[in-house]
Amino acid sequence: MNDNFPELPKSVESKRSIFLRGCFAMAAALVVLFAASTLFPLASYPPARIAAIVIAGTPGDLATSMIERLGKGAIRTLSLFVNAGVVLAGGFVALWIARGLDRRRSAVKAALAGAAGFVSATLLAAFGPEGFTAIGSASYLAASFLYARYALGRPLLAELRPRLKAGETPLDAMRTSRRRFLLKAGTATAAVAVGATALYRFFFGSTNTGVRIVSADKPWVSPPDDPAFPSVEGLTPEVTPTSAFYNIDINIAKPAVDQKDWRLKIGGLVENPYELDYTTLQEQFEVVELAHTLTCISNEVGGDLISTAIWRGVRLRDVLTRGVLEAGVVDIVFRAADGYSDSIKVSKALEESTLVVFGMNGEPLPRKHGFPARIIVPGIYGMKNVKWLKSIEAVNHDYQGYWMVRGWSDEARIKTQSRIDVPTDGGKARPGGKVAGVAWAGDRKVSRVEVSFDEGKTWSEALMKRELSPVAWRIWAAELESGRGKKKIIVRSTDGNGDAQEAEVTRPHPDGSSGRHSIRVEVS
Repeated sequence: MNDNFPELPKSVESKRSIFLRGCFAMAAALVVLFAASTLFPLASYPPARIAAIVIAGTPGDLATSMIERLGKGAIRTLSLFVNAGVVLAGGFVALWIARGLDRRRSAVKAALAGAAGFVSATLLAAFGPEGFTAIGSASYLAASFLYARYALGRPLLAELRPRLKAGETPLDAMRTSRRRFLLKAGTATAAVAVGATALYRFFFGSTNTGVRIVSADKPWVSPPDDPAFPSVEGLTPEVTPTSAFYNIDINIAKPAVDQKDWRLKIGGLVENPYELDYTTLQEQFEVVELAHTLTCISNEVGGDLISTAIWRGVRLRDVLTRGVLEAGVVDIVFRAADGYSDSIKVSKALEESTLVVFGMNGEPLPRKHGFPARIIVPGIYGMKNVKWLKSIEAVNHDYQGYWMVRGWSDEARIKTQSRIDVPTDGGKARPGGKVAGVAWAGDRKVSRVEVSFDEGKTWSEALMKRELSPVAWRIWAAELESGRGKKKIIVRSTDGNGDAQEAEVTRPHPDGSSGRHSIRVEVS
């Protein structure tokens, strides 16, 4: 050490300090991996793979119990616990390495930690649906380096403290410290920018924004207007904006499928197995559009896990006909890029309205809704409308899909239901004001909607907006009866077969919720 400057005292870190640095470093590494998985279509997010393994190994009764207790928050809760567990693991790994190695050998520790992190993350993601990719490998390497550098490097105070070398003036030390500060500030700013961009794309955007639908020369159909139906403020839009469309699946990080490499395989009990790419899917069959309402089997009475979109695709019947189904086919099985699978009866698959879709509300399918292609099956709950479609297989038995083996309905037939959107429950209303909402019955249409203002003793028929399609919900409205005070408003609907909505309220498991939605308002 130079005689002009005394030797800096060694910084002794507590176990708590090392643990916290490891946690913070792992959190930073996860931000890098999350940003990569959001910005690039072929980068996996390792915590999502861990969660997928947990979900796949969860017993059906426990999974059902969690869904009934937490609803759509079940996946988010699991995601929170998995990410928190990985962050804590980062702290324990830092403690383990710091205790087992000489602290002066920081380069060795960093190399070992980086190599271990890189190998483990790469292997974890390589066994996922996307497999090993160059982009994923680069993101794991960057995250591993970040963790090793900041979790196992020198103590923070020693890093920030300027080190005066032999022959170095205090002014030189200040300049060095300033350059170090500017470098770290620039790195932090870039990281924040990348993270913000990733979050924006995750919540509001899509990784396939540059994809063009080949059949885009065919104009999209706009819903016709209905001048006889009143305008009601706060009423649900007849066609749900894509950004507001409900989203429920078994994934934390949505599968990212590269359009260029994607192939849809048609096989099983067909005479002519074949494959389709993104272009030929749209060019070799008639392209159709369908306004269709999709709802989750976990939707509670009055719940919001239901939306309507204009879907563009081709008839599944045409796709199967080209392959020529063999005799004895019972089910058509759909397999997804994330490992999910489900099936429908062959009779349902051959219906004209069952589609393989690639477009949604005038644009390509967003990543979170199944890009490049998904199945739309009117009359059946959303769990059988498989996203990220990878293969279609004809089989000669009753195939039990992901949720069927966990105790949910195989038929999954949508029940006749209705919901009050205006006014809100517990709110205020005025005599003569509007009561309005939506009603649906799968592929059986909605023939009538009625509203009661006296605890269900009498019913008044509501006005329904013109039909958007036979498989879409109906918008309805009624006038609030005169009289002031607290009122309970109940709605019920009747399907096209003449069957009225069930009165008794039941929970979603195992075949969807039933019951009449009601609200209480103060009329004044």
